[in-house]
Amino acid sequence: MKKTKQILTLATTASLLMGSISVPAYAATTFVDINTVTWSGFKPFLNQAAELGLMSGYEENGKRYCKPRNNVTYCEAVQLMYSIMKAYTKQDVNDATVTKWKPVISAYNIPTWAYKATAYGLENSILTTAELNKLQGGTKAANREDVGVIFGKAMDTVKGYDVKSGATLGYADKDAISATAVPYLELLYRVNLMVGDSDNKFNPKKNITRAEMAVLSVKSYNKLVENKGTETNRKTATGTVTDCKTMQNGDIFLTMTASGSSLSLFGVKGKVTAKYNGQTIALSDIKTGDTVKVTYEGQYMSSITVTYSKNGIKQTTEKKYELKDITDSKITVKDGSTEKKFYLDDDVEIRLDGKKSTVSKLSRALEDTSYDVTLTLDKDEYVLKVVAVVNANNPTDGTVTDVEDDEITIKSGKKEYTYTLASDVEVTYNGNTMKFSKFQRNYDDSNFVVSLKLDKNNRVSEIKITSMEDDYNGTLTFLNSKRIEFTAGSKTYQYNLSDDVTVRIDGKKSSVSALRESYRDGKAYTVSVDTNRDDEVTELLAVSKFSSNNKGKLSKISKRELTIVAKEKDYTYGLADDVDVTINGKNRDVSDLIDSYKDYSFNVTLGFDKNGDVCEITAEMADAKEGYLRDLVEDKRTITVTAAGLNIKMDLASSVTVKLGGESISLTKLNSELDYAYGDSQIYVELGYNGSGEVKTITAFWEDARGELVSVDRRADEIEVRVNGSKKTFEISTRAEFVYKLSAAADADDYKRNLRYDEDLYGLQDFLDACSDARDDCTVALTKDSKGKIVRICAIAG
Repeated sequence: MKKTKQILTLATTASLLMGSISVPAYAATTFVDINTVTWSGFKPFLNQAAELGLMSGYEENGKRYCKPRNNVTYCEAVQLMYSIMKAYTKQDVNDATVTKWKPVISAYNIPTWAYKATAYGLENSILTTAELNKLQGGTKAANREDVGVIFGKAMDTVKGYDVKSGATLGYADKDAISATAVPYLELLYRVNLMVGDSDNKFNPKKNITRAEMAVLSVKSYNKLVENKGTETNRKTATGTVTDCKTMQNGDIFLTMTASGSSLSLFGVKGKVTAKYNGQTIALSDIKTGDTVKVTYEGQYMSSITVTYSKNGIKQTTEKKYELKDITDSKITVKDGSTEKKFYLDDDVEIRLDGKKSTVSKLSRALEDTSYDVTLTLDKDEYVLKVVAVVNANNPTDGTVTDVEDDEITIKSGKKEYTYTLASDVEVTYNGNTMKFSKFQRNYDDSNFVVSLKLDKNNRVSEIKITSMEDDYNGTLTFLNSKRIEFTAGSKTYQYNLSDDVTVRIDGKKSSVSALRESYRDGKAYTVSVDTNRDDEVTELLAVSKFSSNNKGKLSKISKRELTIVAKEKDYTYGLADDVDVTINGKNRDVSDLIDSYKDYSFNVTLGFDKNGDVCEITAEMADAKEGYLRDLVEDKRTITVTAAGLNIKMDLASSVTVKLGGESISLTKLNSELDYAYGDSQIYVELGYNGSGEVKTITAFWEDARGELVSVDRRADEIEVRVNGSKKTFEISTRAEFVYKLSAAADADDYKRNLRYDEDLYGLQDFLDACSDARDDCTVALTKDSKGKIVRICAIAG
């Protein structure tokens, strides 16, 4: 018998695709082609979309297909948005609204089944008439950017999901995204509804597939309908402002004509937001003749969106970044770990350390000094003004290389840093005040080493000379019980020690033998000597300068001291009260190193203050044994994982063994899986290394949730986990795998009696009991199957 294929009409297809949410037509639907998805993480979303009646699929030869790779049309996307919003508001669009917009909708030959959804979009400013050509005929495939804007505008109508003023995107292809779309795509990114791929690309012009649409629709439905939203009595209106007054206290009184009726509303300063083109504006910017969309309850407005400004609204925003580079046309800044580029306006204003400057001067200054910049941007994100100040994280201790009337330059390490002087700057040495003119005359010959104090404007308010070089001041190069040598500039000076010489180290009374022993152990000192008439040293003052053994592997660290291994020897140093810590280029705290050093290997470079205490730690994580997979570049043979809040890049061996969920796969397959890792579903990897420090093995697992294990219900095969502050219950599959780990923070002795675990919830209960007894945190990482049941539990103590 010849098989026939049932071809569904467009209208029938749409009704199946966008079926009513209120009556799930095919609960727990399983599509016969569910395994054709490009990423297994799509499966639960497609199944849930079917259960909710969002996507019922296609019937062919008595079987149901989801066709996950098929494109979604604009009409279908709008219908999905409308179905979700209708379920949230519990209101259907009324016939009067459909009648109002029907002439426009029919003029664009939009299918009749999409009339209500289109009318809803137009009435609520989610769609504009200029966009209706995309819905014409109902067959045009929708791209990711346009669908994002539709859903972003719909979310913006819900309290608590507002677009942000001056929103920006960090995608690698952000330049391909329309400026008008940015606020809405940023909102979707912020609430984790729509994000980019593993290359940090959004792919705005790429057609959206049914699988991707299932993810967006189900997540939006869950955000709004399952979470019940936050407002029930709110109304919206769109119309023209006929009268508008901003009160002296900042409140606003607004009268508008909407749907032929006059509406008078009141807005309280601080409780009502006003926006134009996605950016926040002042209430006073709203004028008579403007077209606005207002959200209100009773007589009080909660939001005002200006959709048309009769006289125009000048929009600027200010943003602060770390400056990386500046040219005649562009400025590059660092926002966290992401670099951003902005174009400079033709008439851009530059201010450097409070003075009017130029792009070229700021570019030259950046060669020696790090700067923070505050950028003033117009609505198109062109830079109108750049205000640059010295980065507060720059070193303030170093050797003076230049002194001008209003500036000082010091050298720290291999770089020079220039600071602006306050008008009343004070110069001191050994507790005594020195005239600035004398300091300026002698800095070159005396080789001053200074510690600078900055005021709130990052200007130097105090210059404290910690050492200088001349006949009686220099860097210690030799010391025994009878003689001392030090260098000053290019000269070496020798003195005999008197029998009753007084010695002080870092301000504390000491002895020649103690100073000699410390110097031999690797500590460096600047010294100042006083002599008698026989040119014998009677007083010797030594100040710790830096350590010659300041680089090594971190061995141990506490709140008071740390130990490093350098040249196969242990060196222990005290910590200053305030220590600047960077780990892999990011600012961190000492506590971060204390928490992580047992689990990860760190190479550190130390900086010392005048007292010889460590005041600066620059740490690099050498490798990571496990973490979340972030990037995999096969041709460059590198893998990047996120561990301890840091992105660590490592080299891959020429041959790598890879397993995902116990199945052997290729690097290419793992890379393909990574393309679809986002939101709560991420890939967690455990890494093995060869003798050259290259990654040799990758054991990977999908991780859908992670949190604190609260309780175990063995009868119901369930566990309760606190995820992001909220308790959630998870059902355990009968084929679940149980893995147990002890972190460095856990004491293995507390778990010895429980090291043999059953492969079921009894063993997990024993592990939880042991955690409770030891007062350790018990964290579980969970992996789900396509039905939402947990198939892998990794329990971690410590």
